Amino acid sequence: MVIRGLALIAVVVFVVGCAPSATAPTPTQTATPLATPSPSPTPVATTAAPSPTPGPHANPVLGYAVTLPTSWRVSDCISRLDLREPVYLGFDLLTWRTVAEDQDLAVPGGTGPSGAFSWVVMIEVQISSQAVIEFATARAGGNGGQVQTTTLDGKPAVRTFDAANNSLGYYASTAGRMYSITLVPGFDQRPAQLSNATFDSIARSVTFTTPVARPTPTPAPIITPGVEAAADAVAAAFAASDADRLRDLVRPTCWFNSGYNQSEGSSTSRDELIAGLRTAFAQGLKVTVEPRPIMSAPPMPGSFWIWSTWSIYGTPPRVTPQSNVQLVFDQIDGRWYWVGALFNATR
Repeated sequence: MVIRGLALIAVVVFVVGCAPSATAPTPTQTATPLATPSPSPTPVATTAAPSPTPGPHANPVLGYAVTLPTSWRVSDCISRLDLREPVYLGFDLLTWRTVAEDQDLAVPGGTGPSGAFSWVVMIEVQISSQAVIEFATARAGGNGGQVQTTTLDGKPAVRTFDAANNSLGYYASTAGRMYSITLVPGFDQRPAQLSNATFDSIARSVTFTTPVARPTPTPAPIITPGVEAAADAVAAAFAASDADRLRDLVRPTCWFNSGYNQSEGSSTSRDELIAGLRTAFAQGLKVTVEPRPIMSAPPMPGSFWIWSTWSIYGTPPRVTPQSNVQLVFDQIDGRWYWVGALFNATR
């Protein structure tokens, strides 16, 4: 599965002069591939927290508990619940990296898992009446995997594994729900923190609980003075080419999302974004923001968006062309932030 909402192009790549082709792809007003916006995950600290102690993590909505090894934690930036999706209920991402390490890695995008979304463990839950052996076999075949029946917490389960007998995933069925506990690989060498024994231990520690009801979806947001103030502040900061002021207006936790129409994408940390903007301003970038009207239904996770125009800038042959850009805003812990941007948008 590709993490929805994270497949976005890093604006820092755009702003430092890696210019796209002068013939832009046909705009579609959506960044691909994206999911329908979901409530923002609970933000986490931007500095490394003390390593958590091993112990159980429970998700009462998804209906399971798992024992985490020493230093492991649940990624608040990537894990999520789908509150409106009738079949896919959500997932938790378990990682051995610190918050600071994840912040620096971000999710660069491209083909396959990368950055903070690599060499981790994902526990997904969905409604399914399919037999667990059929469900697991369908997913193992594409990876050259084999299947073996087993149990998890006394429930029918299947383990998938490769030719070297390394586990790829565990699948269990209970009470009309299918649980997938899978290893998310990366392109770099497998880290010692995620050995085959560690993955097996995590998977086999899973127990199933009676799920509680999913939270009620948050009502559609309305434009408030706080939204208008955030839009005005971003417009003023761009008018002054003030990277320091923009830094204060970008969400401080997790990552900044951006996209380029019909292109791959990723996310980036606030500091990397601002460093890229600072370089772009020095190369002549001018951004004109239209703080009104403020529009709903942004093309990526968020609540509202406004138009902006980014000028041509750079030094030949690395010149970035002018672009219409949708600036996306969302509310986090009661404050409105600039959280994303879609480049080459159609007006």
